[in-house]
Amino acid sequence: MIPFKRLAPFGFAGLMGLAAVAGMQHLISKERRALQTERAKLYADYQEPVEVIVARKDIPEGTTITADHLGRVNVPKKFVQPYATSRGVEVLGLVTRTPIAEHEQILSNKLQRPEEAQAGASLSEVTPKGKRAVTIGADLLTGVGGFVRPGDAVDLVWSFQAPAPSGQKGELVTITLFQNVRVLAIDRQMVGTAEGEQKAPANNYSLTLALTPQEAQVLLYAREQGQVQVSLRPHEEKEQQVAVVPVDSAMVMQAVLGPEATPPPSAAPPRTVEVFKGLERSLVAVNE
Repeated sequence: MIPFKRLAPFGFAGLMGLAAVAGMQHLISKERRALQTERAKLYADYQEPVEVIVARKDIPEGTTITADHLGRVNVPKKFVQPYATSRGVEVLGLVTRTPIAEHEQILSNKLQRPEEAQAGASLSEVTPKGKRAVTIGADLLTGVGGFVRPGDAVDLVWSFQAPAPSGQKGELVTITLFQNVRVLAIDRQMVGTAEGEQKAPANNYSLTLALTPQEAQVLLYAREQGQVQVSLRPHEEKEQQVAVVPVDSAMVMQAVLGPEATPPPSAAPPRTVEVFKGLERSLVAVNE
């Protein structure tokens, strides 16, 4: 028979093993309950969607919010951002402080009242980084009938007489100088003015545009050499660039009457020399 003293260590080791197994099971059970609680909480967040107001399309900085800008989506409660709203009426008529991307939640801290935008902002503050504010004159004809508003995007079209050989009149040519140019102000109405407060411009008014320094130089040169006209872009195409071919008389005739209407190139005038016989002067054609 084995003495008790020899069995005692084995018995103690067995008890310790059982205690360790019991402790491990208790710990695993506790972690499992915590995981199940967290999972249930997460599922609850997903199972409780909240309706929030989002941007239906990209909204540039300085834009007055209208119903066309807003949409509604359901998102899990956990992912509703601070300052989000579920009531569109709360943001209608407010002005964006920063650009808001399509499908982004409309946050109240990115909006301000029109009077705050008008009183608190200067032209230098609303001019985008890397651009310069340049002002040109416009009228109802060159300025789309006065329907351009601060915050719109426009194209600038230049009509001028092309250079010609000495003694000849240059042909009228029309080209698109720049596309997607942002309008910062109409007269003294800057970006951020509520549409209800905007006044229709007079017959002659000023357009302040955001251009790079190089573009500003080109525009001012073009203004002195011909006529610059504004072409209003739709909001849905603000970022798109379109290939535009310069227009002259040959292109107009071809567009209206077809390729056969393009006149053949005019023959170069013959070279002549002056011949004097005594006091008599005459011109004689010279073959090339």
